[in-house]
Amino acid sequence: MAGDVDRERVAKYAVARRGSLGLTQEQLAERAGVTVKTVYNLESGERWPQARTRSAVEDALRWHPGDLARIGEGLEPQDGRDHVAPELAELNAYFAELRTDPGDKRRMALAFFRALYGEPDGR
Repeated sequence: MAGDVDRERVAKYAVARRGSLGLTQEQLAERAGVTVKTVYNLESGERWPQARTRSAVEDALRWHPGDLARIGEGLEPQDGRDHVAPELAELNAYFAELRTDPGDKRRMALAFFRALYGEPDGR
């Protein structure tokens, strides 16, 4: 896949998007849960990230899943992410409730997320 991707085009789009969001490379890396070197490699066109990394970067840049590949194929990123906002608002409400919970719900939610992400002992 990486051989078919215009990494230079992806790099330009990623840099522009990061700039439009007012993020530094460090801030983008933190949001995506990747290293600054990973962001640098993407923005310089040095390397094509693995699928999980691409997904994390797309999310941090507020793009749809697969947008980096679309850009690399000469297409434009999908329009808007309005479908995400209501879901995030609902999640925020749950997390706000968990912040005030004395512990039982919070522990159950943490156990659920660990199981969901296949990390039974945490990160």
